[in-house]
Amino acid sequence: ADAFDAGRDPLLDDDGDGFEGAQQGEERQLKDAVLLMVDCTQRGALEPLKAGGRSLVGEALAAAATLLKRKVVSAPDDKVGVALYGVREKQNPNGFEGIRILQELDRPSAQRIRQLEVEIARPAASFEERYGHGHAVPLSDVFWTCTTIFNLAANAKQFEPRVWLFTSNDSPCAAPGEREAAETRAQDLRDLGVGIEFFPLPPSGAPFVMERFWDRVIPVDADDFIDRAVVTLGNLERWIRMREHRKRTLQRLNFEICPGAEVAVCIYCTIIEAKIPQPVYLLNENNKMLKSETKNLCAATGAVLHPVDDVETFVEIAGERVPVGRSEVEEVKNFGEPGIHLLGFKSAGTLLPHHRIFHSYFVYPNDRAVSGSSALCQAMIDSMLDRNLMAIVRYVARRNAAPALAALLPQAELVDEDGIQTRSPGFHMVRLPWGEEIRNVEIPAPAAPAPPPELAVAARSVVSSMRLEGFRPGCAENPVLQKHYAAVQALALGEDHPAETADVLQPDAAALEENAPLFE
Repeated sequence: ADAFDAGRDPLLDDDGDGFEGAQQGEERQLKDAVLLMVDCTQRGALEPLKAGGRSLVGEALAAAATLLKRKVVSAPDDKVGVALYGVREKQNPNGFEGIRILQELDRPSAQRIRQLEVEIARPAASFEERYGHGHAVPLSDVFWTCTTIFNLAANAKQFEPRVWLFTSNDSPCAAPGEREAAETRAQDLRDLGVGIEFFPLPPSGAPFVMERFWDRVIPVDADDFIDRAVVTLGNLERWIRMREHRKRTLQRLNFEICPGAEVAVCIYCTIIEAKIPQPVYLLNENNKMLKSETKNLCAATGAVLHPVDDVETFVEIAGERVPVGRSEVEEVKNFGEPGIHLLGFKSAGTLLPHHRIFHSYFVYPNDRAVSGSSALCQAMIDSMLDRNLMAIVRYVARRNAAPALAALLPQAELVDEDGIQTRSPGFHMVRLPWGEEIRNVEIPAPAAPAPPPELAVAARSVVSSMRLEGFRPGCAENPVLQKHYAAVQALALGEDHPAETADVLQPDAAALEENAPLFE
């Protein structure tokens, strides 16, 4: 089928999940493994972060419960674990003092969620009596424990590990030796492919300075929600929902510059619509997943037909059936291995708005697969930007997929005054339409007199007043999707009523009232 049919994304399967179409074939995405590390070393870890609110420990455990509730519905095969450091007892695979695993890295369940809810409701005095807090723990031991837990419970071939770190201390390492050890262990984690995500939660009004220590340990993404700032408690649960959907590599492909010269690239989808997952059929006796099987039966005898030996395929030509074997069909559909092949360059100004018939992808060099990919791609980006060019490539998304023409628009790296990267270098890949897909549509304008100038000015004022400052795609959740997950979550956990979901798409009554004179 055509890659553009019904707006279907060729990089996504029928369930809406991406795959990595490397040379080894199509691979399913790795499952998620999230380990939440909660800092209990500060004396104020059990004190409310704001008046009438929860403490740092309570907020972190509530975030863990929120994550488990979403995982138990949307991704039951993922793993989530919770650990405390700075407590009295030790309970961890390395035997380090002050580190206690509250919940092992395991699949989500209703029992684990209820256990966390009990811990969230536990008073500070009871928490102190059972676990204690305020004990000094080297941060290098914390990162080392994370490495051991992932090695034991999350196979690198099946899981993509992440650490969520909750703390209110912006300077956890006083001695230079302790700081160097923590940086080394954090780098070891990243070298193993573990993503470290940071949630600074200082008390209300207290400063939190990343430059004191954490900016050298935690890679801060300037395009992400942290953006070198402190997470606000009111938005913490929303940030958790956003962080649940991690950035995925849709494909790892080779980019052929010319015969004999190839680099490796990764392809990302910057934004895509979130949809309700496909339903899963279960056996009502034991709730086990049902597997469907399809068999071909002979109409005359009712015997089961073998799909290869007993079933023939054909192509009808001039009213006659011409037998075509399955291997021949596969050979006809084969346009080469998945990859990107450079065809040439054109002026970037020749790409018109109506050529963008589908969302773009982002192409980023992959030095792990082919050394030197970043250097060559950077040279291409600099040269194309200097000459205002775009690259035209032949793009084969997957095996047996029809090739497509695409334009690669270069994007230079951008850093702020502090040296933090705010825009990654790479290429925006825009799939181009074929000539027959471009049509001239004439829409006759209604016969009406031109509006008076004062009416046009008033209309522009109305439109300008409705503009949303700082709007980014993805900043508003789909209310239908949120209600669906809330209902499924309540059903899975045996709750009486689904959790309330805020509809952020409702009109802003205060803004409409403020701009009411413009509508009169």
